[in-house]
Amino acid sequence: MEKEIKTATVVDENGEEFELAVIKEIEYKDKKYAVLYEGDSCECDFDEECEEDCECGCHEDDDCGGNIYIFELAKDEQGNEVYNEIDEEMMEELIPIVEKELYLNEE
Repeated sequence: MEKEIKTATVVDENGEEFELAVIKEIEYKDKKYAVLYEGDSCECDFDEECEEDCECGCHEDDDCGGNIYIFELAKDEQGNEVYNEIDEEMMEELIPIVEKELYLNEE
């Protein structure tokens, strides 16, 4: 049985919606944070999953792996989960923690 992937809809500053996968939720300094992932798409918009023989060559710059975002996880007035942007200082604190959590099983 496949594990269902939790997703989150995030709206950027231009009002554009993005569907992202929630890959990890962590607690830090009495707050919850969500690590969101935006799929395996190639920066060059190559239609298939980019492989080392991809014609675009963007794999050489590690641009084919998708993007990871970290948001503060909170509740709105109705009790719905919302994803709030975090400031640069908090991002700097969270990056090593998230890396440790995500890559713990790779060693």
